[in-house]
Amino acid sequence: MCELTMLFYNGWERRCRRRAASLGKATVCGNLYLLPPDCPVLQVPNDSIVLAGIKDAFEAAQEQDQENDHGDFKYKILDGWNTVHGELVAFHDPERDVPELDKQYGAPFYFDRMLVPARKADGSIIAAWVYVMDNIHFSARRLPDGIWPEKTGVKS
Repeated sequence: MCELTMLFYNGWERRCRRRAASLGKATVCGNLYLLPPDCPVLQVPNDSIVLAGIKDAFEAAQEQDQENDHGDFKYKILDGWNTVHGELVAFHDPERDVPELDKQYGAPFYFDRMLVPARKADGSIIAAWVYVMDNIHFSARRLPDGIWPEKTGVKS
């Protein structure tokens, strides 16, 4: 069975601690915003997207494996975008676990799941799924350090 790896920039422990394993800190290219009252949302540049759209979890895991084995994607912080810090999390049973996460994130209605390059703490690059929001509301405040919650100050 294929494993599915996602990067969470917020509270993955609350959502999936019993169903997933941490793979450590990682970063992606994007902008992190805070919507009132305290909801972080990620936006990524189109040029960073390896694969887009909500897919069946098993198919998403297979495509991620293929990209990580044969993909020629690059990790780069593009002009006008920041480094966003998060935690890589592996789901060993994506068919069981990912549909519930999609529901929690309101995907594909509020958030979309996209495959993007992520840089792990050891410097290696992998393709990881992230939940993103394309149209950020004007009331959102950009988090320039790409860290949420802001007070942690943790950088990888």
